[in-house]
Amino acid sequence: MRRVEVLCFNFPSEWEQLELFPLNDLHIGDPKTDEALFKRFVRYVADAPNRYLIGIGDLMNNGIKSSVSNTYNETMSPRDQRKWLAHELQPIKDRILLFIDGNHEYRSKKEVDLSQTEELADSLGVRYLEDEAALKINFGRKTNGKPCSYSIYVTHGATGGKRPGAAVNNLELLALSLDGCDVVIVGHSHKRLGYRFRPRRFDPYNNRVTQVDRLCVVASAWQDFGGYAARKMYIPGAKGKTPIILDGREKYACAVI
Repeated sequence: MRRVEVLCFNFPSEWEQLELFPLNDLHIGDPKTDEALFKRFVRYVADAPNRYLIGIGDLMNNGIKSSVSNTYNETMSPRDQRKWLAHELQPIKDRILLFIDGNHEYRSKKEVDLSQTEELADSLGVRYLEDEAALKINFGRKTNGKPCSYSIYVTHGATGGKRPGAAVNNLELLALSLDGCDVVIVGHSHKRLGYRFRPRRFDPYNNRVTQVDRLCVVASAWQDFGGYAARKMYIPGAKGKTPIILDGREKYACAVI
């Protein structure tokens, strides 16, 4: 079985909370992307030391000739999309925990074995993983003196339906397969959704069955409505940042939806 590396991050014990932002479905190069909103978001992350982001795919539209995207409609070439992003993210490169690919970046990976995401990550000095990532974040101090520790899983996501229920159903199935995970984050569906449940876990060491909180988040895109979504009769979704707040005094995670 392929081993998934867990990336561990330790932050100050003085922090009472940490704000984590999935960055996904930005689709730079698509004329519907709200670039001004994204630039305000970058400034927002830079304004406080406890704000971090994770890039989880489709940051570039990457409309190559073999793709569904209309190459004639792109505002810039795939190469210039990557350069534009590298320039805009440069001021907060130290706040980016990782990048993974989305289906739009996978287009060029499949055609010519080139990951736009990997090139972007290398230019910023950020860790790149292909399809999924597992994180462990430690910070703050609980009443027992120990740090709050959060196990987080991210992947770009995939959905097969227009309705929010399709995204939630797929996310719940994914979350149920990740025993011991506190937060599960995906994107892809251009919706902003939060879902919490308390799966039961058999504890053979203490001979009991326990329940644990699990937060599931679908992070929103950054685009105005139109084009492909209008032709396919999708419902306009939310756009912009999807904050996930991790508490540093007691173990509790929530998403601002």
